[in-house]
Amino acid sequence: MKLLKTVFCIFLVFSLNACQPTQSATSKVDANDFASFWIWGDIQTAPYLVHAKELYILQGEIRYSKSKQISTFTPQGVSILKLPHQKIWLVFRTHHLAWNEQNYQTILNRLEHWRNQGNQVQGIQIDFDSKTNSLKDYAIFLQKLRQKLPQQYRLSITGLLDWTNFKDQNTLTLFRQNIDELVIQTYQGATTIPNYPEYLKRIANLKLPYKIGFVQYGKLYSDLKTVHDPHFKGYVIFLLREKP
Repeated sequence: MKLLKTVFCIFLVFSLNACQPTQSATSKVDANDFASFWIWGDIQTAPYLVHAKELYILQGEIRYSKSKQISTFTPQGVSILKLPHQKIWLVFRTHHLAWNEQNYQTILNRLEHWRNQGNQVQGIQIDFDSKTNSLKDYAIFLQKLRQKLPQQYRLSITGLLDWTNFKDQNTLTLFRQNIDELVIQTYQGATTIPNYPEYLKRIANLKLPYKIGFVQYGKLYSDLKTVHDPHFKGYVIFLLREKP
């Protein structure tokens, strides 16, 4: 009788374990395993620069000044350098979409300055945290920006995980017509968003060319090391100045 109880208990334990949802193994994001990086600060000392193939380099941010009642550009990040061996994207952080002509011209001037140094300038990336229900306005803004951008330059944008819930096809068509890539961010600040794989399961529905952005030392799920999706174009790692 004791033997039967023991067997039953063992069977019950295995049955309960089998009913538990399977979870992918996780590891830390090691920048040595990647070749595309966001650079928000001094890149001269970045240890991964030697092997980097693609760099997204912060140039500044655009804000609306209530006191001056004007949209202003504030230089940030890295000054113009000569980096002929890497593909270069210039990143501009914006807090609003009501740009003036001077804002557009500033970006165009930056592109030419970097290009004149012999760099392989791919284009610009706009970093804007649009609310999901405001994506139509963002798409219209990007359409206007695309029209002002010389044809040799590409247009990239960062994206929030919640955008994977967006379904308006007319707006998505505008995105497809005007952007070359979406880099979806799986983190906030220096912290990985815990349930980001659940959002990424839906990203293919957008039918946009996309990359996945991780923060250095953040959480990486093993099943994301290989993504079988024709719209998937790679990974970008946000480098931190120091280990958290």
